[in-house]
Amino acid sequence: MVLVPAAAALISIGGPVFVAGVVLIAGLMLWEWCGLVVAAEAHTRARAVIIGAALLVLAAGLLLGLSYALAAVFVAAAAVVGVARLSGIGTGSWLGVALVASLVPVIALIWMRIESPLGLETVVYVITSVVLVDIGAYAAGRTIGGPKLMPRVSPSKTWAGLIGGIAAAVLLAIAVAAWLPDARWLVLVPVAILIALLAQTGDLLESAVKRRFNIKDSGHLIPGHGGILDRVDGQVTVLPTMALAIAVSGRSVLQW
Repeated sequence: MVLVPAAAALISIGGPVFVAGVVLIAGLMLWEWCGLVVAAEAHTRARAVIIGAALLVLAAGLLLGLSYALAAVFVAAAAVVGVARLSGIGTGSWLGVALVASLVPVIALIWMRIESPLGLETVVYVITSVVLVDIGAYAAGRTIGGPKLMPRVSPSKTWAGLIGGIAAAVLLAIAVAAWLPDARWLVLVPVAILIALLAQTGDLLESAVKRRFNIKDSGHLIPGHGGILDRVDGQVTVLPTMALAIAVSGRSVLQW
């Protein structure tokens, strides 16, 4: 009830306000990553290193453009790993992963909203698809149950939930194709299935990291729902993939 209106307002406003809001979310993601993969005694050092690297990437984006910011992410990730090891942070390689996993989807989101064709409509469609995948998976998993999807990684996820998530994304695709004259359901339905699979993959990857470090929630920012990472794990895999596809094709997903 709080996050959805706030996110909708940011996306609809666009411009510097949107960029500032997304950058803030990226900062929260990085903060949670440090709490997730770094020992408690090294939290302060790890956060100083990774936030400093993120600020340098942000500066590259502001001064040179988003394509340079994307390249800077990977350079900064390599630097973070080196600095973390020199600083005695035992899981420095995970901080490099954290930087890439937080900033690449953020850069993809900013690019889609500001520079891609039908930016507003595309971002709304992609993000809404991922949200509906989560809702459909939760509803089907709770009501139907059945065999587990990957019990060692995420004991609560079921094959029924995966199918429910795909169904929710497909229904949205059909509705959008019926509403927008340029959209074709023969294209949007396969894309919706891909989005659902990518979103579930992102969810499972975050679950695997949490299980690796024996942590239940990425944070406690949202009472009863964990942290920011727990809410955007599906977006982390979907946004870069959709941005790449749009950049290669030169058209919005709604125009394919």
